[in-house]
Amino acid sequence: MAERQYDYIVVGKGLMGAAAARHLSAHSPNTALIGPDEPSDRPSHVGVFGSHYDEGRITRILDPDRIWALLAQRSIARYRDIERRSGIPYYDEVGHLAVGPRPDGSEDYVARLHAVAKELGVVYETYEAAALRERFPYLAFEAGAVGLYQPHNAGHVSPRAQVRAQTAVAAQQGATIVRETVHTVRQAGGGVEVSTEEGHTYHGAKVLVAAGGFSNTKQLLPRPLDMTVYARTVVLAELDQAQVEHLRGMPSVIYHPQTDADRCYLLPPIRYPDGKSYVKIGGGPLDRALRSLADLVAWFRSPGDAQDARHLTELLRTIIPHLRPVSLHSESCVTSYTRTGYPYVDLLPGGRIGVLTGGNGSAAKSADEIGRMGAEMLRAGQWACDLDAAHFRAHFGGMGHRGDVYDPARLSQAFLTQQLVDPGRFGRLEGRIRVARIVQAQVVARPVVQIVEDPAKVDGGRTPKTYRVALGLRSPRLTKMR
Repeated sequence: MAERQYDYIVVGKGLMGAAAARHLSAHSPNTALIGPDEPSDRPSHVGVFGSHYDEGRITRILDPDRIWALLAQRSIARYRDIERRSGIPYYDEVGHLAVGPRPDGSEDYVARLHAVAKELGVVYETYEAAALRERFPYLAFEAGAVGLYQPHNAGHVSPRAQVRAQTAVAAQQGATIVRETVHTVRQAGGGVEVSTEEGHTYHGAKVLVAAGGFSNTKQLLPRPLDMTVYARTVVLAELDQAQVEHLRGMPSVIYHPQTDADRCYLLPPIRYPDGKSYVKIGGGPLDRALRSLADLVAWFRSPGDAQDARHLTELLRTIIPHLRPVSLHSESCVTSYTRTGYPYVDLLPGGRIGVLTGGNGSAAKSADEIGRMGAEMLRAGQWACDLDAAHFRAHFGGMGHRGDVYDPARLSQAFLTQQLVDPGRFGRLEGRIRVARIVQAQVVARPVVQIVEDPAKVDGGRTPKTYRVALGLRSPRLTKMR
């Protein structure tokens, strides 16, 4: 392939990368999007994978975190235009249902949903326990559960089709689509040099690295990002046509019961490329970090974790009690968690290399706005979004070193992630510690974090309550020190 100098190169043809390429190519057709296509045979594939190799991801504005809700709101507003321009549909507006315990304080999941929705003007309906059963008779939740239903601008997207749509529009705008795998990115002279495993080298003025969970596995960045990639398992239940009809009108669901281990999400019946319709359920613990390229490839080639699959299947049968699947199978995917709980959207020193990665389990629905933020930053050579850049600043190096101090206001969005609190949310820590009460969080000996509560916010006492938390376990230990 003849050498060509691009204005912008995007590395990674996933949800964020394809969106960024669309936004960049709208300003400069001299844009290249580099990334491989989905492998035809997943179990035998030995290269990189993408988490968008699926047909169902929840989309909604209802979110306990204002920033994530805003990113989704802006992205969803552009779905139909992208579909129209590409000719590729990927969004089904079937609504979204968020379910959790009745609120007993401002930090609770349902209370935070209400607060953010009202701030952003989201139209939604609230159903108490009896009304929830009447409105969605095919679903069953724990006693006293409350549901918030967003009927519009919510439902599910096909991440696979969404990437195709974004890529198609980028190509219409003149972008070059290179279906290769990048192994090295480096600054060279006054620009950047991108080399692929296929033996080609591409040159550009600037590059945006959007390689998802594989961002740290190759020589794409000068230093590894402070980002942990976790193995996740999903279960797909095949339904016959009668059951598909019975569940017609089912919204996408996020369920936060009082038992943290049972938190999960569900997608309504969706037709997959094999012509069959499946209900999907996911969730489970974040207790298996994938540290290397070999770990990632082996996990993606597997059907996921058998124990997690059994637990998810039990949850599915509890939530949809009359479900009679034709078949059940599990699949693997990954989720990348950053230190901040938000995507890394940042420029490296010199301004030639940008980073755009870290979905934190919430990015599929919001990928277009995240991609736009990355594109505008790369074009301007500086932060160019109305949101605070500090939320999206990239962090490098290992996570949780002795002496590290974490901002209590972001503790639940930091490296504790979903093991102890709602991922990227303010919430409970093992049901006993609330983020709003924390006055200090400091690593004392990896992976042990010492957390100090303000007694005045707990019970009006005077003696600080100190806990230590051991991370990285299937059931994290929480030990009260004094």
